[in-house]
Amino acid sequence: MTEKKEDPIIITITGPDGSEKDYVQDTVIPFSGKEFAVLVSIPESEDEEESDIILARIDIDENGEAEYVPPTDEEYDAVADIYDAM
Repeated sequence: MTEKKEDPIIITITGPDGSEKDYVQDTVIPFSGKEFAVLVSIPESEDEEESDIILARIDIDENGEAEYVPPTDEEYDAVADIYDAM
């Protein structure tokens, strides 16, 4: 039997300056009853050597859709420690 691979989840994040950048969801880490996504930037060109990695809390909005929001400082520190230990 072959294992079916899931399609990658692509998230577009809008920065404070209004610019948009695409990220792929690398992993989801459960913490304190919530889920946190580790998002890795998708290179915009072949010259881009280093990927950005950000952490986002996954909240579910009133329509049942996933919403990626910044975690609190305490959540960020705890989940980053879990990710570093993986």
